[in-house]
Amino acid sequence: MKKIVCMLMVALVLFGVASAEMYPATARVVSVDYESDTVTVETFTGFLFTFEGCEDWMVNDCCSLIMDDNGTEKIYDDVILMAYYGGWLLGRWTEQ
Repeated sequence: MKKIVCMLMVALVLFGVASAEMYPATARVVSVDYESDTVTVETFTGFLFTFEGCEDWMVNDCCSLIMDDNGTEKIYDDVILMAYYGGWLLGRWTEQ
């Protein structure tokens, strides 16, 4: 699985879909809107991001992300390239 993800990341960079500045992030699903087919996640640092494809996502699911920094130092324009179900919750999120 790791090999496939690495190959996909290289392909994304080579074909110009993503910058070379990709990074992993862990987030918690905070809302699922089936009508617009969007999932909103919150990172541990409190930033909110959305992606399309509700499928079987549920509020409080742990989400592992591959992010693209969009070539800037600002996090507000970062983009989710891939989202995977993480299977468990972390730290302060378990107390909610």
